[in-house]
Parts: sequence; structure tokens; C-alpha cells
Amino acid sequence: MSFSIEIINIASFLGAGLGVGIASVSAGIGEGYTAGHATSGIMEQPKAEDQLLRNMLVSQAVTETGAIFALVVALLLIFGGFANGAGGWYRTAALLAAGLAVGLGSVGPGFGSGYTGGQAMKAVARMPKHSNSITASMLIGQALAQTDAIFALVVSLLLLYSTPNQPAGVEVGRIVIKSISFLGAGLAIGFGTFGPGIAIGYVSGRANEMIGRFPDQRSILTRTMFLGSAVSESTAIYSLVIAFLLMFSV
Repeated sequence: MSFSIEIINIASFLGAGLGVGIASVSAGIGEGYTAGHATSGIMEQPKAEDQLLRNMLVSQAVTETGAIFALVVALLLIFGGFANGAGGWYRTAALLAAGLAVGLGSVGPGFGSGYTGGQAMKAVARMPKHSNSITASMLIGQALAQTDAIFALVVSLLLLYSTPNQPAGVEVGRIVIKSISFLGAGLAIGFGTFGPGIAIGYVSGRANEMIGRFPDQRSILTRTMFLGSAVSESTAIYSLVIAFLLMFSV
């Protein structure tokens, strides 16, 4: 199969653009959702303005985690020096897959973290004196949701730095299969974190809302949140395993 170094550059730039662009969608919406509920909460509880603003900023910072991961990968794709003709079609597919992996893999966590933050703002507005416990529960829930973005980042970095160069004289069929396996790995972890990231955020958000209503039941609500999140996370782990297999066993 004919190959030129410009093809690697195209894959790098396309992966960079798609990665940071896709990741920014859910991060922006999630941050806005949190800010919207913080604004409503301030009108309901003007005396809780400081707690609400502090929690809002913390929540927005965590929600943006996936977009920051995507930004880092995008910069690596643009300036990382991957334009080496020896990489061939293997490297071309891996670079595009790296951008897709971190971009798509940040969508679910972005929405999930934003929902958790928004429900936490509602809880703080309802029970300002329990702001500290609500904040702790919010951060735990958001951290659980962002685990999926970390999975995507790991796969993306492995695609960037663990992809072998295309061997000389390799058959066309082998080139196609190996290139598709890299793309499949990126898509597996990317799409595989949609549901878990959103689901964990939903569980955590509802738990935060209930802590705002029934603060004395925080322990049982937190246990339920952990259990629900762990089960929801399982499918993202399946996707991670398949991504590893596609990268290293095909």
C-alpha cells in the first residue's frame, strides 16, 4: 500500500481536532448545568452564596477533567513529533484512534460530573449547614465518573507511544487488520464509557440530592452510591479489556 508522511500528519491533526472538540461538548454542558443550579440556589438561599459559589467552581473544575485530558493529547498529536514515515499505516491509524479515544471517552464523564454538580448545588441550597458533607459526596461521585475518562486517557497514551512501526514488506491484509484493530480500540473505550460515565453521574447526583433532603441518612446513601457506581463501572472495564486486546493481541 502506498504511503506518504503527509498521511500521518493528517491523522494527527484530525485526531487532535476531533478529540478536543468532542470532549469539550459534554464538559461545557456539564459546567453550565452546575452553574445554572448554583444561580438558582443563590436566589433561594442568598445567605449560602459563598458555599454555592465555592462548590460550583470546584465542581466545574472536576467536570472539565476530560476536556483537559483531550487538550493534552491534542497537543501531543500536534507537537509530539509522530510524523515518522517508518510508522506507516499502523501509526496513522493509532494517532487517529488516540484522538477519538480521549474525545469520545470524555463525553460520559463530562455529562455525569455535571449532573452530580448540579444536584449538589440544589442540595446545598436546601441544606446550607450540611455543605461540607454534600461537597465531599459530590467530589467522590465526580471522581468515580471521571474514572472512565482516565481509562480513555490510558488507552490514548498507549496508542501514541506503544504502537509499533509498520514492518517492511508486510502483507496488505495484515496492514488493514492491524490498522482497524487500533481504530477499534479507540472506539471501544470511547463509546464504552458513554453509559457508565453518565450512569455514575446520575447515581451520584441523586445521592447528593437525597443527602440534601435527608442528611441523617448520609451513610446509607453513600453506600448505595458506591454500590451502584461499581456495578455501572463494570461495562467500562469490559471496554478497557477489549481495547487492550485489540491493541496488543490482534
